[in-house]
Amino acid sequence: MPKPPSPRDVVVVRVSSQGDRDGEHFHSPEVQAEAAERWAKTRAERIVADPFREIDVSGKLPLAKRPGLTAAIEMVEANQADHILVAYFDRLVRSLKVQLEVIERVEKAGGEIFALDHGKLTHGTAATRLSTNMMGAVFQYFAEVTGEKVTAGQARAVARGVYPHPRFPPGFVRGADGVLAPDPDAAPVVVEAFTRRDRGATLREVQSYLAENGIERTIAGVQRMLSSRLYLGEIHFGELHNLDAHQRIIRDRDLFDRVQRRAVSRGRRAKSDRLLARLGVLRCGTCGSRMVINTYTGSYRCGDTSASGCARRAAVRADVVEQIVINAVREYTGTARGPASREQRVREADQRVERAQAALDAAIRAFTGLEGETAAAERLAELRAARDRALDARADLGPERLREVISPADIDKLPDPPKRLAAWRRLITDTVAQVTVPPATTADGRRHRILTGDIVKFLGQ
Repeated sequence: MPKPPSPRDVVVVRVSSQGDRDGEHFHSPEVQAEAAERWAKTRAERIVADPFREIDVSGKLPLAKRPGLTAAIEMVEANQADHILVAYFDRLVRSLKVQLEVIERVEKAGGEIFALDHGKLTHGTAATRLSTNMMGAVFQYFAEVTGEKVTAGQARAVARGVYPHPRFPPGFVRGADGVLAPDPDAAPVVVEAFTRRDRGATLREVQSYLAENGIERTIAGVQRMLSSRLYLGEIHFGELHNLDAHQRIIRDRDLFDRVQRRAVSRGRRAKSDRLLARLGVLRCGTCGSRMVINTYTGSYRCGDTSASGCARRAAVRADVVEQIVINAVREYTGTARGPASREQRVREADQRVERAQAALDAAIRAFTGLEGETAAAERLAELRAARDRALDARADLGPERLREVISPADIDKLPDPPKRLAAWRRLITDTVAQVTVPPATTADGRRHRILTGDIVKFLGQ
């Protein structure tokens, strides 16, 4: 009897505010993501997307303001994932109302939520509902009590011109009294950045100028920087305001206002219905970054927004690369290279994991009391490394789910276009490891040949 398919996991990482916290007082995004990866590997499950990171996002916010958590829930609802993982319960939410909404949506879609320090978060029985909701209420209580204690101090700080946040935009230094003051070296760079943007420079051009002068920012960071009213000497901190808090860096308010008009948002874009959008399989052949869809041009492009920038960004027409992927998946699932050989590799990988774990367990029992001996410690380390390699190899194969997924021919027969799209996305998620798109030209300026199915790598290959 075949083993049940391994669940597909998505990870949510949340940090409300790092500030000057470190060590045990700061559960960094990396620590949270690594804990989730280890948990998935020990259970032979597969993480099917990059962690959804929410940095400087409060757990008390409504779900509409939690983009990472919302995206994870939508993947479960679209049958692109089975589990949502968070390293710590309080990283999920700190609002009982939001917690109830999240669990209800995920469980209604047939998914599950796991907090690694607590276990499964569920309303499956009266007892588990009580336990989960009590813990949620405790986290909300501590968040509210902390907020009440902090608010009074923040009000006093803002009133005397102190920005009550450890991080502030470049161009300032904090004086001995806590009040921000212009940095004599960085402030002129900030003024020039505003001036260049006002004259028509793109955000990437402003980003490059800032980097040349020692200020590293992502594109989103540049946008936030150019919209900060701290440069006008103002503090706006929630409901607290001080319009004359400290010395200005941008003295020309008209300049500031013109830059804001250049950055007026076009509104929140609707989610793309392109086949490969948000699946995480499409990668830039130069830097390896995930590619994103440009709904205006109908093309996927390199999504790198780092300060250094991708040297040669890959871009490709959506209809071209999607047809290549569809054709490759049709071929893969219709030959011995597809389901049959993959199922055999999965079984063999499972057996290697079992043997490696059994060898490690036996050694632990044999070496009980000898952990301090060098030879015993070295042997245990070797066996743990072998077990971890076996788990990694099994995770690379993904879930054994092909027998559950209808064939491309059956997908073509579905009368409803949204159902066809969802079925293709699921089949691609369960079979494709990565699609690598080379840049349009080589390093010496020659154009690449037309793309072929060779850019598609399948799980287990």
